[in-house]
Amino acid sequence: MLATRTFRSDRPVSVFAEFPRHTRLGPILPGPVIELGSMVFEFDEEYAAVVSAADAEIFAPELLPHDPLPDL
Repeated sequence: MLATRTFRSDRPVSVFAEFPRHTRLGPILPGPVIELGSMVFEFDEEYAAVVSAADAEIFAPELLPHDPLPDL
């Protein structure tokens, strides 16, 4: 998890926490919010699809669409 400034969230300033790649991010709770260990993270709703895709990449790769440009 990357930390950003309060009023400028478009650029990370430090690493807030590290988790193994096989850490499940979902389910996405109302808010939208995810819980990782004892921490709760709120994020913009526009990133909900990104969180779901990250989980699918590791835990259900058969659900991902075919890569149209695998050589790039």
